[in-house]
This record gives sequence, structure tokens and C-alpha cells, in this order.
Amino acid sequence: MKLIKEHRMIVFSLLMGVGMSFFMSFVMTVVNAGFPPMFFQIWMRSWLVGFFASLIPALGLPPLINKFLDLITKD
Repeated sequence: MKLIKEHRMIVFSLLMGVGMSFFMSFVMTVVNAGFPPMFFQIWMRSWLVGFFASLIPALGLPPLINKFLDLITKD
């Protein structure tokens, strides 16, 4: 199954939100809690909160950034 071009940016943004929130929540959990016995549960809760917090910026910022870059770049 292939995506149509109109859905590419949405899927890209969702995957970036998953990847970035996954990595950042891991790092922040290690920094703040170390590796306690319930590390995985703490990390997954942190990731879930981070993922939902990242959805709006991940979906809303790319089109705005692209428009801004179109304004400041030459053809």
C-alpha cells in the first residue's frame, strides 16, 4: 500500500512526533529518575503524555515553517 501525496506530510509529522517524543521522554526519564525498578512504566507514561503533547506542534508547525522558508529563500 502506498500513500497518496496529500497524506505524506501528515504521516511524516505523526512519525516524527512518535520518534521524537519516544527519545526525549527516555532521556528526560533517565535524567530525572535514573533507572528505578519501575523504569519502563515511568518511561511509557512519560512517553504517552509527551506524544499527545507533541501532536499539535508536529501537525501544525511544518506547514507554517514551509511557508516561512518559502518567503526567505530564493528560487
